[in-house]
Amino acid sequence: MKRTKLLLGLAVAALLLVISGGTANAQYDTTAPTTTPGGDIPIVDVVRGQTVDVTGDNCAAGASVLVTYDDGTALGTFTAEADGTFLTTITIPSSSTLGEHLVTATCDDVQQYLRVNVLGESVTNNPGSTGGTTLARTGSSNTAPLVGIGAGALILGAAFLYGSRRTAAE
Repeated sequence: MKRTKLLLGLAVAALLLVISGGTANAQYDTTAPTTTPGGDIPIVDVVRGQTVDVTGDNCAAGASVLVTYDDGTALGTFTAEADGTFLTTITIPSSSTLGEHLVTATCDDVQQYLRVNVLGESVTNNPGSTGGTTLARTGSSNTAPLVGIGAGALILGAAFLYGSRRTAAE
């Protein structure tokens, strides 16, 4: 009898541990700072046509900052702040090839870089269809509770099965 209670207690504890576990969801951070050569160049995952924030520093106050793509396309020109920092939003060209590309922000003789990893392009519905302009997201983003309940049920069932066995002496 004590063994059955012990197994039942262990099964309940295991069930609680499994259910309380969480999952990590991937997030695309589109606000990465640029960096100067010699440091690690940050990388951002994007799709074609997506906007990305480009930030940096070490420019002269009020300097003109030119942001270019690795194929030479100018993505924008703007002015650095009084403290030499800058922040702008660029649009990844829709003609970008898949893979990594280098975005360069140049102010005077300072160049700063940001790598963008173009993963593809956004998918849209047929213009005549209903339901919005973007493809509907289906499925679950958090299946951990369901997996936990299933695993707990298996453990609990095994504990009951083991506890209900009768020994030859009984």
